[in-house]
Amino acid sequence: MPNISVAVVDRAGNSLGAQNRTVDKLPNECPICGFTIVPQPIAQGFLAIDVLETFHRCANPNCSRSFISIYKVDAEQSAGKLLPWFKYDRSVPVEAKTDSTAPEIAALSPDFSKIQAQAKLAEGYGLDEIAGPGYRKALEFLIKDYAISLTPDTAAQEEIKEIQLGSVIAKFLTGDKLPVVSKRAAWLGNDETHYERRWIGKDLEDLKNLIAAVEHFIAMEILVEGLPTDMPDPVKKP
Repeated sequence: MPNISVAVVDRAGNSLGAQNRTVDKLPNECPICGFTIVPQPIAQGFLAIDVLETFHRCANPNCSRSFISIYKVDAEQSAGKLLPWFKYDRSVPVEAKTDSTAPEIAALSPDFSKIQAQAKLAEGYGLDEIAGPGYRKALEFLIKDYAISLTPDTAAQEEIKEIQLGSVIAKFLTGDKLPVVSKRAAWLGNDETHYERRWIGKDLEDLKNLIAAVEHFIAMEILVEGLPTDMPDPVKKP
């Protein structure tokens, strides 16, 4: 763990002076605007028994909002030390950001963008048991909306709406990458909604990474499909 020293005050507002607390890292992302930042400290940290709170301002000039980062005691790192060490947990407040998806994805599936933003919001507040099913729902909307966009057949569109996500992936998605990634994203998404987990060792971060890959491949397919119209081959002069 890096040795990052944080000046703190106790519950009575008294500075602990030389008894600074050690944390594993500083927040590197603003929970409000989502930008990667080097946060600007605006006050001493506040120590409340086994929780440490630090106060920062976003360095993004288009945001400049202040936020709180929450740390919890790291029992393993604290073992044998005079003072407890703390591990980063999360930053608040978190605001839902529907503009974080690619324009192609937002246009294809507005519901995906909305649901994913709400799942991220739940995750930001530490509600991981709610966030997981939310990400799974967002994935289903994205894949089904994309599958529907691929066919003009009304009966097929209605079938896509009604059947399970795995069946949609198997029947309607083509290519050598998107079906592979989508299938595994669905597997991890199902783990977030079932009583027992099948994929031990995989967690919410793995699900989010696979959803991001699904977004990427779908966005690329939409972009490539539109190229002949947006950039037609030059007409050769006779």
